[in-house]
Amino acid sequence: MSEMPSSQRSWWRQPPLWVGAIPLLIFLLVSAVDLALAKHFTENGKAVISDALGGVWQWMVALLFLIALVLAISPVGKLRLGGAEAKPSLKFFDWCAVLICTLLAGGGVFWSAAEPLFHFQTPSPIFKGIEGGTAAAVDPALAVSFLHWGFLAWALVATTTTITFSLLEQQGESLRPRTLLVNIVPRSWVDGPLGHLADGLSVVAAIAGTVGPLGFLSLQLSNAAGKLPGITDSAGLQSLVVVLLTAVFATSTVSGIQKGIKWLSEVNVWLTLAMAAGLLLLGPGLWLIQHFFSGFLTYLIHLPQMALTPNLAPDDWINGWTVFYWGWFLGYAPLMGLFTAGVSRGRSIRELVLAVAILCPIVTNLWFTLLGGTGLHMELEGGGIAEALAQNGAAAALLSILSQLPLSVLFIPVGLVLVVLFMCTSADSMSYAAAMVVSGRNEPPALLRLFWALMIGSLTMVLLRIGSGLGDSTSIDALQAFIVITAVPVTPLVLATLWSAPRLAWKEARREGLS
Repeated sequence: MSEMPSSQRSWWRQPPLWVGAIPLLIFLLVSAVDLALAKHFTENGKAVISDALGGVWQWMVALLFLIALVLAISPVGKLRLGGAEAKPSLKFFDWCAVLICTLLAGGGVFWSAAEPLFHFQTPSPIFKGIEGGTAAAVDPALAVSFLHWGFLAWALVATTTTITFSLLEQQGESLRPRTLLVNIVPRSWVDGPLGHLADGLSVVAAIAGTVGPLGFLSLQLSNAAGKLPGITDSAGLQSLVVVLLTAVFATSTVSGIQKGIKWLSEVNVWLTLAMAAGLLLLGPGLWLIQHFFSGFLTYLIHLPQMALTPNLAPDDWINGWTVFYWGWFLGYAPLMGLFTAGVSRGRSIRELVLAVAILCPIVTNLWFTLLGGTGLHMELEGGGIAEALAQNGAAAALLSILSQLPLSVLFIPVGLVLVVLFMCTSADSMSYAAAMVVSGRNEPPALLRLFWALMIGSLTMVLLRIGSGLGDSTSIDALQAFIVITAVPVTPLVLATLWSAPRLAWKEARREGLS
């Protein structure tokens, strides 16, 4: 009797499940035995890898963005993902809402208040002669934030990987990270241990990148709730926050793309639009509009320099900011690429690149200007935002900004709900994508989706409990350093798409008579 194909086996018997789960469990075990050792290992590993691969990542991300633009502008841009007869399953607004809310927006919403302030206080060494904390530092601060959450970042997550997945799926391949190796290595390697490693380690990288921000968000929500009368910030409250967040995104991912994920994304978009309007009307609206354009112009002028400047030792600024972000987003790329391929059938390559690499970044940059820019204006007026940032960490900036706005009693809960919902849409899409990898199906079993959602929630809770003895954020810091380490095995998969995406696209376009 012939062996059952791997995609038909029970999901719990799939090798990628165990390849993905074992490294995370080992990390948890080492952390439980000696958290300081785990932190030392991850931080040193991050430093070594950043020095070794930082330059490669910078050039890879820049080239990837340029290749995506060339494909979109060329006749190949008319090529429809999923085949010439494929029809979109989501309306354009719903599709864009899902993309904006499930790719990088979770982290972007969280950092939009704090990151511009960091760069405002301590300008990037790229902008020499700019004094921190002055009006001259506003546009450079926004420009650096735009770099980290703009065109290059979004293109890295879901352009060439999505195109490669979609075109290979049309040839009968499954939506799994190993598919990126097709036509790169022998078929026996793709179907064998190398393919299992590609799938499992891609899941590790994506889950690590999700658990860190989710845990940090839980700490900050617990801290915010602890300021309410009768409530104390404690390990128990932190665990309760994680349980509630997990319940939300677990329910969403089990409901599927057409229901839960789509519904949460639409709610996010409308709440974001309402809050953006409030910031413009009740905050320094004209000042924000002016600096969005001037900051964006600064970003475009200095984009090549900011993107490709090597690490400036001994300052180590590039490794601490840009290289870390590229490692973080690189870890997301295989799973987010296949998730985007799943929701983008029927869309053209031109639409994909326009939405993912142009529209989503501009919306994200605008949001950074509205929220982070409001904080910069308040700081210039002596609002004390930087002091709150220094004393209580990154999330304190959000509460500090919102508390100084008119109608703060309304802005604060809306802002916190936005952060929660964006984080949940990122987590539910990651759970869905991980389930797709393990099952090899476009619509994975609901039980498997639930498994990965509970895995994310459980890892977050355990790490928070482990870190309580050495400071609440210690375990999360260690995991965020672990993010860079997990991006290493994913690097060849994404590098391969720089060649495979244009090659496959031109081949398919010629077959359909588009070029």
